[in-house]
Amino acid sequence: MMFKRMFEPYALRGVELKNRIIAAPCERNFANTDGSVTQRYIDFLAERARGEVGLIIVESMYTNPTGRGHIRQLGLHDDKLIAGLKRMTDAVHRYGAKVATHLMHAGRETSSYITGRQPVAPSNVPCRTLAGGDIPRELTVEEIKAHLVEFAEAARRSVEAGFDLIEIHGAHGYLINQFLSPFTNKRTDEYGGTFENRMRFPLEVIATVRAVVGEDFPLAYRMSADEKVDGGLTIDDMVVFSQKLEKAGIDLIDVSAGIYESVIWIAQPMAFARGCLADLGCRIKERVKTPVSVVGRINHPQVAEQILAAGKADFIALGRALHADPYWVRKAREGKLDDIRICPACMSCSDQLATNLPISCAINPEMGREREFAIKPTATPKKVLVVGAGPGGMEAARVADLRGHKVILCEQENRMGGQLHYAMQSPSKKEFAEVIRYLETQLGKSSVDVRLGSRVTRQTIEELKPDAVIIATGAYPATPFIPGAEKSHVYTAIDILNRRVAPSGKTAVIGGGLVGLETALFLAENGVSPVVIIEPTDKLGGAVGLRAGWVVRTDVANCCDIEVRTQTTLEEIRDRSLLLQKGGEMEEMEIRNVVLAVGMRNNNALAEELKAEGKIEELYTVGDCNIPRSVKEAIEEGAIAARRV
Repeated sequence: MMFKRMFEPYALRGVELKNRIIAAPCERNFANTDGSVTQRYIDFLAERARGEVGLIIVESMYTNPTGRGHIRQLGLHDDKLIAGLKRMTDAVHRYGAKVATHLMHAGRETSSYITGRQPVAPSNVPCRTLAGGDIPRELTVEEIKAHLVEFAEAARRSVEAGFDLIEIHGAHGYLINQFLSPFTNKRTDEYGGTFENRMRFPLEVIATVRAVVGEDFPLAYRMSADEKVDGGLTIDDMVVFSQKLEKAGIDLIDVSAGIYESVIWIAQPMAFARGCLADLGCRIKERVKTPVSVVGRINHPQVAEQILAAGKADFIALGRALHADPYWVRKAREGKLDDIRICPACMSCSDQLATNLPISCAINPEMGREREFAIKPTATPKKVLVVGAGPGGMEAARVADLRGHKVILCEQENRMGGQLHYAMQSPSKKEFAEVIRYLETQLGKSSVDVRLGSRVTRQTIEELKPDAVIIATGAYPATPFIPGAEKSHVYTAIDILNRRVAPSGKTAVIGGGLVGLETALFLAENGVSPVVIIEPTDKLGGAVGLRAGWVVRTDVANCCDIEVRTQTTLEEIRDRSLLLQKGGEMEEMEIRNVVLAVGMRNNNALAEELKAEGKIEELYTVGDCNIPRSVKEAIEEGAIAARRV
């Protein structure tokens, strides 16, 4: 077998797991607002179980409504929830997987907006990254004891609902982690001060839960093996604590990292190395006999197998990788690696969670909609023309072919992938190559007639006589109405990222949104110096998501070849200079090259022409030709259009 270690079975206190792959506990906002189970959530988990995951740890499940971190998070606080949870465990067991609860209380890492109450915590240390900035109320000793009872009751409900394992959430800066960490625990009583005192509450939770479930029931503990903040817990601390966990009877130590103040270490963007937390897991594993699992940018089976084979962990926990492809494990076992839809760590799902939306996957539109997005064969096969082989057009062609239509995919360039090729040029976005690879591979195995270097016109459509047309013609760079924008030393970000030009000398990038920042980094990486970013607002990155924005803004700040000028507008482009305005004062800045990164305009000319004629009965537009947005909307709209044909 190609992945020998990955598919070795393992027993945790008598519970047999068929392989070493764990579905990591990721909140998804799929529950009802009272914390109860939805059919949507059951369908989602069942699909991962069908994909042959060994163990599914559902998500953080709050033990008290005051401790929930998201509006539609699963709860374990009420006996009324047991029946729905039993439906969930039955659905997972039907496909041979085991399933675990994940007991948590958010502590200070929630807000009154979510819970309707002031947050509580070991100490009144607010979470600096949460909107609202609620200062938590310090728990009394009596309240701490009451929380122990609530963890015990949640454990009882877990057993009654048919779960096979319970994991205690002691990571990511939630309540249990808050007691352990000197960063958040400033108490001076028996629950604070020394490391021994700070370990008291986590160990009491374990003992209380063990007393309820008995000696034969397996318990896991999730830890942040390094909080990645000054004054927080380090790997050296957590090595000592892991030995305490072993003595307390924990059966699996689940290694993660980070707290909300270091959120990029909780779910890591694609700029992070694959398997970036494996060495933390290794440090823990070297000092305990208890099995260790590790998470962190493990998107390829080869990476998972290497970590296991090197002895850095006993289990691999996959989060977003299973959002992107629920059959990741089965495909790895069957050796169908080219068919795995690899997660690029674009952070779309995490950004949605941060805004309390139900999450979805940018490259897998079926995620969270498994029932309604099941691909069904068409009763009336049609001739379908897809115009444009960016990600939206490629997905539309793939799905339409799977449904039984005769599909022609035309692309005027000599390659598929559209603007993802430009995005890939950013130093932190190389993983987007996996999206193109997957779609190209699937189209290569399909019956789709792919025609590259083929520009589609109205005459082309008249000759092909399709029954349905899906337009996915994308967008083109916007040109601002600025004097001098037409000059020969003025380029677009696409010109730079596509390597059509290679400027040298002092270069101004106009626009400090995500594309502008990434273009500036690309220029600096390729030897252009200095690079000056001109941004009219006071903020870099615009509407970019939390984690991706954190990475790119940090990279820009740390690059000595990049100068940033915010609250500055460009008034005129001259032959060797720019006329700038800030606060009503004008400045002329010498410059050699100008790069425009001020957005995109939808390329909808063909679609508008066909709509005006009204000859195409079924006409769909997807992606940026509607409104310039991200790969997520392009793929989703392509998938929807192909299901409607």
